[in-house]
Amino acid sequence: MPRFLTPDEVSLIHRLLPETTELSERLLKDLALAQVEDVEVVGFGGVVFLSSTTQLFGSDIATAMLADADGVPVRVTLCLDNHDQLFELELCKVDFSPIIGVDLRSAFSEH
Repeated sequence: MPRFLTPDEVSLIHRLLPETTELSERLLKDLALAQVEDVEVVGFGGVVFLSSTTQLFGSDIATAMLADADGVPVRVTLCLDNHDQLFELELCKVDFSPIIGVDLRSAFSEH
């Protein structure tokens, strides 16, 4: 079911993207209106960004490593589509076990 990004998801994307590029500035500006759908597969999580145009995977624009509640590392990847629009925010545990809960609010608190 389509929804808007949560404040924690918006904060995570802001921290992943460098604000110094024209592309990043454009992507960050559009976050408030972005519509997404949840992705839930064992060992994976995140959201897919909805678009009125046909989207194909383009490239990874940013990655980071976080920790799940059980301490297992979670790789966070922000992907663009073939039109340089946001495509997916993916969370994947490195051991492919189910994600328990990544605290996005404190994920970058030490930086």
